[in-house]
Amino acid sequence: MTPNLSTATQAESASTSHTPTQQSQQQRLKQFLMRLLRLNFFGGRLFWMIMLGALAGIGGMAFLFSEMIKYQAEDQVQSTLDGKVNAIASVTVAAETLANGLGISATTLHERQAQYPDTYRELTLQLFEKRPDFVVGLGLGQRENGLIVNQSWLFPYYSVDSASEPQSSPDQSSIQYENFADGVGEFYPESDRYLNYFLPQRTVWTQPYEANDQQLLTYYLPLFDSAERWLGTTLVDIDGQYLSDLLNQPVFRQQGAFRLLTYKGNIIADPENPDNNLKTYETIPDLKDLWKKIDFNDTGFLEGETGYWAYATVPDHDWLVVGFVPYSAVFNRVALITLVATVLMVTLLSTAIVLAIRSLNHRLRPILDQCNLLAKTDSLLLAQWDEQDELNQLSLAFFNMLKRLNLNKETIRYHEQTIEKETFQLDQVSEQLVEFARLLNQSASEQQTLVRNTQQLVAGAANDSQSIDLQLDAINTMGRALDGELRRMPTHTAETLILVERQVQALTNALNDQTSAHKIEQLHQLVHQLAKNVMTLKAIEQRWPSADRLQEQTESITQASRVATEDARSVVMSIQSVDQMLVKIEQISTMLLQRARTLTKAKY
Repeated sequence: MTPNLSTATQAESASTSHTPTQQSQQQRLKQFLMRLLRLNFFGGRLFWMIMLGALAGIGGMAFLFSEMIKYQAEDQVQSTLDGKVNAIASVTVAAETLANGLGISATTLHERQAQYPDTYRELTLQLFEKRPDFVVGLGLGQRENGLIVNQSWLFPYYSVDSASEPQSSPDQSSIQYENFADGVGEFYPESDRYLNYFLPQRTVWTQPYEANDQQLLTYYLPLFDSAERWLGTTLVDIDGQYLSDLLNQPVFRQQGAFRLLTYKGNIIADPENPDNNLKTYETIPDLKDLWKKIDFNDTGFLEGETGYWAYATVPDHDWLVVGFVPYSAVFNRVALITLVATVLMVTLLSTAIVLAIRSLNHRLRPILDQCNLLAKTDSLLLAQWDEQDELNQLSLAFFNMLKRLNLNKETIRYHEQTIEKETFQLDQVSEQLVEFARLLNQSASEQQTLVRNTQQLVAGAANDSQSIDLQLDAINTMGRALDGELRRMPTHTAETLILVERQVQALTNALNDQTSAHKIEQLHQLVHQLAKNVMTLKAIEQRWPSADRLQEQTESITQASRVATEDARSVVMSIQSVDQMLVKIEQISTMLLQRARTLTKAKY
């Protein structure tokens, strides 16, 4: 039991934890829908504008479609009405043909002087037996001594027995005979029929009337002989129910009904309401209001309170066939289609508009937040802010910023001029900088050339310093050797030379005392040579320095070589430092050259 209780507790806690979230979502959706219905909300205005436009479009399409359906219904109803008129006309033509046939036959018999009543009764019976189904009575009534000269009155009349069922081929049992001239019952010369339809001698269809529980219409046709003398009148009774059966058909889409009336407004046949038969149009409320608008000389289509009325006259008759179509038969489908399309359109558009507005609000929210901050800094804008929708708020913020921009236009223009001046100066500085970069580039190239030459000179100086070191070492070595040799030379060379000179002088003097010319000559030659040798020795002595001098010179040479060696070493060190400085100068010149090229590219 414990696990179940814990599970139930967890489920309850989970449902409790989800409930506030669902309620918050429902609350937000409700607030959004409420805002959507407000006109001071942009989404609401957009929703109603699109929805009303779509509804107006659907309404317009529905109206056009209904008008099209109306015209189609009018054509179809008119076509059906024409069919009914033709059917009624065929009935009247058949009845008139039967009456005319009886009249022609009776006139022919009279012209041939047939004076037997049975002949006319037989003729009437034969034609009645061949009658159409809708004919329920046929009679032949003569004027006084008209057809039969020796007999005052003759009126054989045959009718269908109303108690028997109608048959397509009636036998004798369903036919009734009545002689209206026998004085039993109605004696026709004294009846209203004779006064109203016989004596006027006119071809006429009577108004509908009721006889023997039947609604009848009678056609009267006067008979004339060759001398145009009136002989009598034939009559044909037709069943009004047959006409009702002909008209008992829906007018349009299984709705509506046809009616047959006379020009005077008497109802001949009303299949929808048989109780209206023999009454007038005033018993039909909607037709009562439209009766005066009917043109009896033409067909027409009228709009009533509950539906459409189409009418057409029966040719050569004062009869009118009207067809009533309720509005529901014409517009129910249009209304259903319009309703379904409207519901579908409203659903789809509502979904699309809600999604679009939510996306638009999501994008406009950062801008509106900034606009709200802008509105809080402007009292005039803040007074109008809450009364506007999102786009109007954006519009107010935009025009407020535009106003500020217009107010700061001069400042912006001043700054533009300042920027133009600074730009001009910057262009000049850029040109100077480009020129400086060019010169620096040239100087860098010359500096690089100078560095390369200096490096070559340093390399040569290093080589010379090395050769100088070698030479100094050699001189130092030679100085030390020369110093040793000089130290080994005699120190009294000059005294020896003086003694030689004295000896030579003594020899010369001795020789001057000799008499032998040959010896004298040899002695002179020897002396002369000795003098030359002495002179040569003096010259050599003059050219060769003394040992002390040579020693001093050797010492000075040795000291100078040491100094030169130290100087050479310092020169080498200076050359090395100069070499390092030249490398740094080359690096700096390369960097300056690169910056100059960068500035040049940035300028152009």
